[in-house]
Amino acid sequence: MLLTFDKAIDLLEITDISKVNIEDIPQVEKKSKKRWHPDKVSHLNDSALTQEYTANFQNIERACQMISSYLMGTYQAGEAFTETHKTAYEEPEEVIRQNAPDLQADLKNLWSLIKEKKYKWSMKEVLLSDGFKLRDLLNDDFKEDIAMLSVISFFYGILFLGIITAIAGAISPALGVIFGIVWFLQAISCILGFAPLSRFWLNEQVSEIVFKFIDFGLGIYNWAEEQGQNSANGWVVLLIRLPVLFAKIIKYIIMFPLYELAKIFIGDKVVGIVKQNVNYYGDAAEWYVDELISKNPNEMTGEELFHLSYLYADLIDVKSKV
Repeated sequence: MLLTFDKAIDLLEITDISKVNIEDIPQVEKKSKKRWHPDKVSHLNDSALTQEYTANFQNIERACQMISSYLMGTYQAGEAFTETHKTAYEEPEEVIRQNAPDLQADLKNLWSLIKEKKYKWSMKEVLLSDGFKLRDLLNDDFKEDIAMLSVISFFYGILFLGIITAIAGAISPALGVIFGIVWFLQAISCILGFAPLSRFWLNEQVSEIVFKFIDFGLGIYNWAEEQGQNSANGWVVLLIRLPVLFAKIIKYIIMFPLYELAKIFIGDKVVGIVKQNVNYYGDAAEWYVDELISKNPNEMTGEELFHLSYLYADLIDVKSKV
């Protein structure tokens, strides 16, 4: 897909970029890769959903690079020119390229004066990202079965660790206490994973621990499922899969109405909107003018050359106007 700043914000699920620092990007990338890993939805046997997750997963690194550039100031807000900005008469590209050094030199000499006198200056609020709706995030949570997987993990993790804790307690009370703490953490982690949008409001370190415990319980279930496939007794398979059936009941009987109520409560609330005030001179953002007057003409695209020509015609008369 064509990755825009808006899509990068969406993909990384950054709700407030003003609170994100460049040091946070590795954690954002790590969290996003967990969020969009195709294995998370492979059990649903939905090829379209798996394809969507795969595409998003593959774009995470590029999205992080884009956000990093924005935070470092090398990627800035403000559109360049559109087709409507071009003059009716356009000089041939190569002619402009030959004259570009002279155009750049004249504009460089006048650039400080243009900014000082604010010649043809305006301040524009540029929308970098229109954000995303919380109700869409809730829909994603419900579709991904995070809550259902937490219930399955809860059952198998609690059962396994309960047995281990009982055995450890029989051997040594202190050892029983240690395993009891692990048992408690397993239960709390599954409860937190069951909560809607926990990946947003949980601390990054806490979230990582929570999902490790959930994965632990799911690992036990996967092992039990493999053992059940080798069993000739149908009741054994049914017993193994009973928590899955229970989890599905909880999903549609309890979670579905709760999610629907939450969507009614939050309405059309949008998070992740990113705006920035940008200085414009004529029809060009200040950062773009700096780029045009300093870039090697031989490396400029045809569009950039036409922009330079238009900018020169628009700003060169600053001395006679101020």
